[in-house]
Amino acid sequence: MGMRIDEIAYFRELAADGQITHTAEALDISPAMLSKSLGRLEAEVGVQLFDRHKNRLELNGFGEILLAHVVRALTELDTAQARIDALRDPTAGVVSIAYVSSFGSWLIPRIVSDYRQIFPQIRFAFDGGTADAVLDALRSGSVDLAFLSPEPHERDIDWRPLTSERLALGVPAEHPLAGRAQLTALEVEDETFVAMTRDSGLRQIADAYFSTRGVVPRVVMEVTELATLRGLVRAGVGVALLPDSAGGEGMALVPLKDEPVRTIGLATNRARSQSAAAAQFARFVQEEWS
Repeated sequence: MGMRIDEIAYFRELAADGQITHTAEALDISPAMLSKSLGRLEAEVGVQLFDRHKNRLELNGFGEILLAHVVRALTELDTAQARIDALRDPTAGVVSIAYVSSFGSWLIPRIVSDYRQIFPQIRFAFDGGTADAVLDALRSGSVDLAFLSPEPHERDIDWRPLTSERLALGVPAEHPLAGRAQLTALEVEDETFVAMTRDSGLRQIADAYFSTRGVVPRVVMEVTELATLRGLVRAGVGVALLPDSAGGEGMALVPLKDEPVRTIGLATNRARSQSAAAAQFARFVQEEWS
C-alpha cells in the first residue's frame, strides 16, 4: 500500500476529533487539505473509513480496523525516531563496553567516574571476561568499545594504547624469594606456577615473556579469575606472574629482569558504525589516558 505517513497521522487525529474544521486547525493545515488527504487515503484502501453525518465524521468498521494498525505503526515510528535521536546525541544514551576482567577493580571505575562527572546522563553496560571473549564481543558488534590487552592483530580492530602496568612474580609473603630485589626468568624455572587460562591476555603475555627466555613454567593449576589467582598465591599453592594492581596483603611482588609489561588499549571495530555517545567516550578516553 502507498499510504503516506502524514496522511495516516492526519487520519488518527481526525478519528479522535470527528470534525474536519477542528482537526485541520489543530494540525495547522487547511480543511480543504485535510479533506483531500482523507480522500486519497480512502481511495488507497478502497473503502470509506467514516460514516458522514451533518456536522461530524464517525469511524465505521473499516476505519476502526485501520485505526488500530495506524496507532501501532505510528508508535513504532515514534520509537524509531527516539532511538535515532539518542544515537545522535553524544551526551545521552548507553555505551556498551567489554573489558578484561582484571581491569574491573581499578581502570574501569576510574575512567567511568571521570566521564560521568562531565556527562552524568550517560549510561554504561559492561561485560567483563577473558581477552579472547572481549575480542569476540567486539567482533560481533555486541559492544561498542573494548579495553583490551595484549594488542590484537586483526585488520578490522583498531587498538590504541592507553596505559601500562608492570608484571612481577607474585609469591607468598613468607616465600624464600619474597625478599629478593630482582629475579631472572631462569631463577624461577623450577618454581610451581599457578596461572590464568590460555585465553587470558595476562597468560599470553606471561607465556611470551618466558618463551623468549627459554623457560617453560611448570603450571599446576589454571584459573579464570585474577582474584582466584591471587588467592592461590597467598595460600602457597604456587607463584604467578601478576600485574602491579594485583598486589596486596599476604604476598610479595618481586620484580623480574627485563620487566614484562601489560599494555592496555582501547579497541573499536572499524567495520561497525558507532553511536555519537560511544564515539565521544572513545575520544575522551584517548585524550585523557593516552
